[in-house]
Amino acid sequence: MGASGPAAPPATHRRRCIQLLLLLALAVAPLGSRGLRVRAAGADTGGLSRDAFPKGFVFGTATSAYQVEGAATSGGRGPCIWDPFVHTPGKIAEDANADVTTDEYHRYKEDVDLMKSLNFDAYRFSISWSRIFPDGEGKINEEGVQYYNNLIDYMIKQGLTPYANLNHYDLPLALQKKYQGWLGPKIV
Repeated sequence: MGASGPAAPPATHRRRCIQLLLLLALAVAPLGSRGLRVRAAGADTGGLSRDAFPKGFVFGTATSAYQVEGAATSGGRGPCIWDPFVHTPGKIAEDANADVTTDEYHRYKEDVDLMKSLNFDAYRFSISWSRIFPDGEGKINEEGVQYYNNLIDYMIKQGLTPYANLNHYDLPLALQKKYQGWLGPKIV
């Protein structure tokens, strides 16, 4: 960890993650006889074409805040239910955790630029409840709100349609302790 925060993952690792996401998206798409040709700078699509899909089909990618944002203790984010679990030795292979991940919190512009270069139309991302409400309720973390405003504004500027998911399994730890998570009627 440097003076300005944790070290970012190598560019080759980030590139590989994006390539794997693209391959996964292409693998599950229903292919027509003409295939899918994505006009992305330098992307090998294997001869696939958008023409194989109905007009207006939205091509996009999706992530989970906990899996890509990193910055687990930055920007006023409070702990979520995954934090203590992933920091329990032996629970996750090689004791990996989501403290840094691909560091979208600090590198969202690079991520959106990659999506644009791959000719995506949309990005479905999740909003970390713990980043907006560090204690699950009460005072709003303005820095967290600003992060999502910046992400959405930049997506729109780059021509991508934002799709926000409000709950992607990263409930604030405080709500888990106080109400037993989703088992508590006050949460529901």
